[in-house]
Amino acid sequence: MPHFARTRPAPKTGGGYMSFRPYVREDFCRRCAYCLLAELLAAGDEAFELDHFRPRSRFPELTDDFYNIYYACHKCNQFKSNRYPPPELEARNIGFVDLCKEEFDAHFRVGPDGKWSGITESGSYTIDMLRLNRKHLVDLRTILKQRGFDVYQKGFVEDEIRRLLSR
Repeated sequence: MPHFARTRPAPKTGGGYMSFRPYVREDFCRRCAYCLLAELLAAGDEAFELDHFRPRSRFPELTDDFYNIYYACHKCNQFKSNRYPPPELEARNIGFVDLCKEEFDAHFRVGPDGKWSGITESGSYTIDMLRLNRKHLVDLRTILKQRGFDVYQKGFVEDEIRRLLSR
């Protein structure tokens, strides 16, 4: 089962892709689609943006496609930018891990030090391209793990973070 479930059917809105923001935010459980950082731990929803999983520069026909719009923290969106695997990697089925279609555990392993490593070439590619072992992410994962929380777990939600912070 995929890590994130998308709303079906796609919501009908009046304006371009930005009008999908509240729906996308909920589909991604208020977490970054890439590093899995929750809004509450990343300066709130103001620190999150809508990312085109398949970049508009290469896939202009998907600009307003609800299922191509992902919720991303500013840093992951900045690192991803308009990057997409070159054709030679695509031909080998290597690209960004899509947690709307795949399970986290199929591509990533979490080390005791909080660092992620790739189990697959796509996992390694995603970690490298998005710098998913940034120091603050590793530190945060380690702290949460010490408190009994795994931020990468499916279903890890804001209520659990609030409970953790109120201890």
